[in-house]
Order: sequence, then structure tokens, then C-alpha cells
Amino acid sequence: MNKRIIRLIIISVTFIVSFMTLTSCSKKNEKVEDIIKIDDKVTVVDDKEPDKEEDSEIVENDDLNKAKSKLDGLKYNEELLNNRPIVVVIDNHPKARWQAGISEAEIVYEVEAEAPFTRYLAVFQTKEPERIGPVRSARPYMIYLALNHNSIFAHVGGSDDAFIKLKALSIADIDGLYTSNMWRYNQTKKYAPHNLYTDIKNLREFADAKGYKKDVEYNGFNFNDEDSELKSENLAENIKITYNKSNTTEYKYDKETKLYTRYKDGEKHLDENNNVVITAKNIIIYTVDKKTLDNEGRLQLGVIGKGTGKYITNGKSIDITWSKESEKSSTVFKVGDEELKLNPGNTWIQIINKNTDVTGE
Repeated sequence: MNKRIIRLIIISVTFIVSFMTLTSCSKKNEKVEDIIKIDDKVTVVDDKEPDKEEDSEIVENDDLNKAKSKLDGLKYNEELLNNRPIVVVIDNHPKARWQAGISEAEIVYEVEAEAPFTRYLAVFQTKEPERIGPVRSARPYMIYLALNHNSIFAHVGGSDDAFIKLKALSIADIDGLYTSNMWRYNQTKKYAPHNLYTDIKNLREFADAKGYKKDVEYNGFNFNDEDSELKSENLAENIKITYNKSNTTEYKYDKETKLYTRYKDGEKHLDENNNVVITAKNIIIYTVDKKTLDNEGRLQLGVIGKGTGKYITNGKSIDITWSKESEKSSTVFKVGDEELKLNPGNTWIQIINKNTDVTGE
């Protein structure tokens, strides 16, 4: 067989093999394309975001495992709402600022102490700030306010009248004079008596050791199910409370966040733990009688009784009344004959006397 014939045979065989290979690859590619299409569909199904109905079901199911707080109207796991509220008396002397942990309290009261200063009563239940303080001493009217929520009452020392009331009313109190669960926090630039701190974990451990009740009935507020606007024409976007020429509290409304930024003596009020600016969703201002008791300037504030006040939220205010029948009863706020409903969120309560100047617009 000559070389020419052999070359023709090789070329023919090569062509046949190449044709068969191309045909096979084409079929394989069709199958690959089909697989890719199927995979694409699977991938789309696996990677796509859940639709809104699925999201809603997840949120609703999650909410089913939560309950509404009586202190701030927000929803939490029930185990957190089983915690007994703790009220901490917090120093507000200029040398004590800024305070720690106060941004995480559900409720904060500001009350007058010896002139010209005020103190805070911070109510904690669901949160555990890194530090709380500086802690300061008790007065009888502070104890009565803590009893609004059947709270454990944390303080360091107190007036003679306060010690009498702590014993007479069988208060579940934690006094920093007699426990290592409060400490001098020396990393601040503050000095005694403005540098005594604590935290919720330590306070609960002490309460357990003392055998204080955990499962107690306590009162809070009524809340709207959703954020609501007040039916009022009274604007309240900038509020200034002048306790005296050396002591002012201001709130400025932010329409975007629908929260009030808090100012103390002209400066933004910060949380020492994280430099977070203090804000309020709800503000209650109410008036009580005031009397100076001794040469030390200790006060009697008439938080037991009844009177008038204002409720402020979302840039508006309405008139309210308040009443507290006894030392252990809760303060009740009303609009007309109906109990006041707050918007979900934290509340600052400003207790003032009839000579306190309040402006708002």
C-alpha cells in the first residue's frame, strides 16, 4: 500500500473521530446546560431572601415568646420581665458627672435634694449596664418613689428619717455603707463621695444572699401598642426646667428619631460608660409641695398626695393629674378620668415644686 493511500486513510479516520467527538460534546453540553439551569433554579431558591410573609411569620413567632414590659412598654423575653426592678439613687452633683448606666434605665426620676442640686432614681429591670453610679444617699421621698415599682432600693447611707422609713416599711434595701457590692471606682477623675459605683449583677447577688423576694407584684405604666401622636395643639419641642439659677434640665425634640435629647446645665447629658447621649421617649413633669426640714437643707417633697402635671411625647404635651395615696401605693397619672397611656420607650419623670420655672414651645 503506497504512502498516498495510507495518508488518505489516516485523514478519513481522524475526520470521523473528530465528528463523533463534537457530536458527543454537543449532547453533553446540552445536558450540562440543562443541569446548570436546574442548578440555577435551586440556587435562586436557596439564596433568595425570604419573602415578606415569611419575615412576618418569623417576627410574629418571635413576639409570641415575648411579653410587654410594664416599665417601658417594649417586648422582652419573659425571664427578663421576671426580674424584680431595682432602683438606684444616683448622684447629680457637678463633680459626679457624667453618670454611668443611666441610658439603659427604663425609667429615671429627677428629684431635688439639698439645694441647689438634684438626684436621679434610675429604675432597672431588663438591662445590665457595665457600671452604675455614682451612687448616693437616700431620702424618705426617694424611698416612696422606689415603692411605686416594689423595687429593691440601692443607695449609700441616708438621712436619719430615711433610715427610719427603710426599717418601718421593711424595704428590700442595699446600702453601700455595709456591702462590698459597691466600690470606689478610682479610674475616674472623681473623688469621694462622688465615685461609688455598682452594677446590676452585684446588686442581684446581694439581694439573693439577703433572701429578698424575687417574685413580686409591681406596677408600671399603661402603654400604647404602637407609637401614637397626642391629640393636642400644644407644641413641646424645646422644654426647659429651671430648678434654680445653678440647675437646669432641657429636652430638645428630634423629629427624625422622635426622641428628646437631654441637656443638663446647658450640656448634652452623656452616659459615662459609652458616651451615648441620653434621650427620652416620654417625659412626665409633675408638681409637688416642697418644704425645707433642717439647717442642712434636707427636703420634704410631697410625693404622697395629688396634683397636676404634663405628659410630653412626639413634640406635643397634654395636661395630666397625679395621685399617690400612701407610701407603698403607686403614683397614678390620668388624663381626665382615664389612666394615662405612654408611648413604648423609656420615660424621664421630672418632679418639680410650684416655684420651678418650666418653659416649652
